[in-house]
Amino acid sequence: ITDTAGKELKKHGDSSFPFLVSYERLSGYETGSFLWHWHPEIELTYIEKGEMLYKINQNTFHLKEGQAIFGNANALHAGYMYQDQDCQYIPITFDPKLIYGFSGSLLFQKYTEPILRSFSLSAVPLDLSCKWHSEAIKDIRDIIDLDSIREPMYEFEIIARLQHFWKILYENTISQATLPSGQDEENYRRIRQIMSYIA
Repeated sequence: ITDTAGKELKKHGDSSFPFLVSYERLSGYETGSFLWHWHPEIELTYIEKGEMLYKINQNTFHLKEGQAIFGNANALHAGYMYQDQDCQYIPITFDPKLIYGFSGSLLFQKYTEPILRSFSLSAVPLDLSCKWHSEAIKDIRDIIDLDSIREPMYEFEIIARLQHFWKILYENTISQATLPSGQDEENYRRIRQIMSYIA
């Protein structure tokens, strides 16, 4: 469910702990896909079973079982069946402040904002093509397990895994980070405008 600008209206946790793990399957949608939308939270999506064509901004990724993808805050994204086959997937959606604490913090300025503002890092597929992907996917799987079991103080453990994931992501992608050009921002604005007309 989205507003006229394509922003998802679903609550991702609450203000006290803005974090949500969902268990989804593409066949659960009338169209067999989740359509274009965006939200200010980051989304980590783990493919539990099957395959998916995952689109983020201008890129399309063919994700397979056991793989995952990092979707940046505010990135437009949609997911479609691959060869009409169903896909079970687990999205982890969270406010990036769980990583950096508060705006203006050193963690925000040095390590979080450069990635959040990077148009070239709107998505990072974790397809096991690089050694560090395995460690990042392990963090994602651990977060899913922690949320499922919910032992006392599990929130601390989740934040620790999120921060460890971010550390790995930063170390391995910051060299690719670029600020959006004026043309990128204009294209993004136009896409959202088109979505509002469609809605």
